[in-house]
Amino acid sequence: MQSFLDRLGKAATSTATNAASKAAEMREINKLKGERSELKNEYTIVKKKLSEYVFKQYQEGKLEDEALIEFCDKMQELRDSIDELGKEIEDVRAEYEEKAVDRSEERL
Repeated sequence: MQSFLDRLGKAATSTATNAASKAAEMREINKLKGERSELKNEYTIVKKKLSEYVFKQYQEGKLEDEALIEFCDKMQELRDSIDELGKEIEDVRAEYEEKAVDRSEERL
């Protein structure tokens, strides 16, 4: 009976040790994941600032690198298209609002 209890005690100790080790591993991994996430966020911010800087240089005519100019040309095309669609959205809204006012006036 004593050897059974000894084996049971050793198994319980081993299980507890493994659980503690796994918990420590998970804490360390989560800490590293948090640090990685912070670095990714910082990277995204720096990347955005770099993009804004290069685009500003492009707008001021100070850019000479052809590859960068091509990217900026595309960015400008996209911005123009976005602005144009924004204007179309406003026009559609205004048109529908005008129609709604006309319908409500007809009811009176």
